[in-house]
Amino acid sequence: MPKTLISIRIDDDILSWFREVAPDGYQTRISEVLRDFKERHEERLQRVTGRAQQIFVERHGECFWHLRKDLEVTPAMLPVIRAGLRRHGGWEGGQLANELELGPGWDALESPGRGL
Repeated sequence: MPKTLISIRIDDDILSWFREVAPDGYQTRISEVLRDFKERHEERLQRVTGRAQQIFVERHGECFWHLRKDLEVTPAMLPVIRAGLRRHGGWEGGQLANELELGPGWDALESPGRGL
């Protein structure tokens, strides 16, 4: 796989730990950790988006009447789905919206540019 030379600031203790763990390949190990994070994020995003699609279909008349019924939910639409559930779904809608939360820092990683 092609690689790109970059400059990055990493805390001293983290860099020292990687150098201890993989003295002959700490940069490769850092790349592997980042790849694992990326893959886990993509899997979680796919699961949550699938669940959002299911909820969208089930709650369309109650919470999403203003959107096409056959709309395909994308990761960029998750904030819209959560907002609709919280605004129009009552207590249960709030619970379902919480189910679609990705967690701290994850919303910033939701795929931009793909929405309604």
